[in-house]
Amino acid sequence: MTDTDKKQQILIFEKSRNNLLLVVAFTVINLVLIYFEAGVNFLFSATIPQFILNVAKVVAGSTDENIFLIIGLVIAFLAVLSYFVFWLLARRARVLILVSLIFFCIDSLLLVYLVFNDDFNFSVLMEIAFHAWILYYLITGVKAWYKLRGVSTEVYNTLLQEIKSVNILQTNPNAPYISNNETNENNNSANEENSPANEENKPSNE
Repeated sequence: MTDTDKKQQILIFEKSRNNLLLVVAFTVINLVLIYFEAGVNFLFSATIPQFILNVAKVVAGSTDENIFLIIGLVIAFLAVLSYFVFWLLARRARVLILVSLIFFCIDSLLLVYLVFNDDFNFSVLMEIAFHAWILYYLITGVKAWYKLRGVSTEVYNTLLQEIKSVNILQTNPNAPYISNNETNENNNSANEENSPANEENKPSNE
């Protein structure tokens, strides 16, 4: 696989990670809204953490014990935290994108179950569309991980940095951009310039 092919797969993998982070952000917001009974929620979020917190609210309301609500909130945030950990460590352990896909497939199955046991409305349709969107990007991320299995973390990060440098150059043409080849050439030139000086500083044996 050429560097160009690797960069293309890295871009696909990074898009998959970014969508996973989107899930984390909106799910956290929704959990806070559910806890404070705001009556609104965002679509781009995972189903299981919200389901856990809603069940905890029902149990706490029927027993007048707020401890169940606190426990449900902690478990819900731990569920979201797992996705955040997958996102955070996915560059070093890229197989975690596969684990994320498995987790989100389970989350999607719960959504389908809830759809068939509740009244169908437009918001549910949007939730299904969102889950399909995330599943698509996670699947493409898993494919990219499979193709990048032989690429080390160091090479991955180097190529990713080159991609970011090119993007910065496109948005800001005046920004300096030095490729790895140019850096090596500059280092070699500096070594060659320092060589005569080092030879002159050497003590003479005569």
